[in-house]
Amino acid sequence: MAQTTILASAQTAATSSDITLAQGETRTVGIFSSATIPEYFDFQVMIDTPGDDRQIGVLNNRTPALVISGPGTFRVKRPDISSGGVDAGVYTEG
Repeated sequence: MAQTTILASAQTAATSSDITLAQGETRTVGIFSSATIPEYFDFQVMIDTPGDDRQIGVLNNRTPALVISGPGTFRVKRPDISSGGVDAGVYTEG
């Protein structure tokens, strides 16, 4: 399956489009960038819950991709990375 950008490459804090998975579905979610993302930036992988989003993982220079599985609605939160001077976005595949 082709890759789909769910958060355009930039440096500002932002939240990706939702990733909705049915029971048993899996998807790879990852970050891409124009250069190396500094080690201290963590993109939060969140699952939507009745109370609030809950963090289930992070994407960063050490872990640029991970596999999520349904059921659930997921999203990725990019922090403000302007101090690192690199544009980065989020994609899915699967």
